[in-house]
Amino acid sequence: MTVRLPAPSLRHVVSHYWLFRGNESDAYDILPDGAVDTVIERGETDARCLVFGTATRRTRFPLKRGCDYLGVRFRPGRAFNLLTMTPAQLADCWVSASDALSFSLEEVAESALRDDVFDRIDVVLEREFRRCAQTRSRVDDAVDAIEASHGAMHMREAAEVFGRGNRQLQRAFLEAVGLSPKSFARIARFRYASALVASRRYRLADVAAIAGYADQSHMNNDFRNLSGASPRAVLREDVAFLQDGY
Repeated sequence: MTVRLPAPSLRHVVSHYWLFRGNESDAYDILPDGAVDTVIERGETDARCLVFGTATRRTRFPLKRGCDYLGVRFRPGRAFNLLTMTPAQLADCWVSASDALSFSLEEVAESALRDDVFDRIDVVLEREFRRCAQTRSRVDDAVDAIEASHGAMHMREAAEVFGRGNRQLQRAFLEAVGLSPKSFARIARFRYASALVASRRYRLADVAAIAGYADQSHMNNDFRNLSGASPRAVLREDVAFLQDGY
């Protein structure tokens, strides 16, 4: 897999691009990550473009053997102005990009096999961001604060960062991210714990303590609820396809 950062002007909205050539698998299990992804599936004669909403549980996506897959991972809450559907409507599902995006990625899909495809994505997204005048919001501040705390931030503190009451935060967060702030914090903690487990530097009991779980049993339950597997099982799996960080 090839992973690349977007142009500097896009990095406040886009986490990274990724490209996976010559797929040989029949399916991939998507794990919760709090983000929206756009994925282009390119075969020898055709291509399709999909938008994946944020996942709150393990979701299996069928793959086509021999196809190349190209993805854009948006930062949590940052794709809001580019969608014609709300993030809440997209949660735990995928739809055609023509039904969910406010712009077309056809020119990118046509060049998905070219070496300069990442530069072409930059051009398309920069053009679209100029059109829709993407600006930073108070929800972005709350999202960043929750992520920086690895999900340990109390919702009262998140509301303080947001600058309004908890109810206003709940509404704005659901509208922009597609999740409640509490659910997003839970996913952020799960991802942090997953990274600690994957590092193989800590015992599971230590991971639970570092990540802020009440105990190892609490962490195990969260892993099973969000990923359908225990921390040890998740460690043995490949979780890079739609969610590889940079």
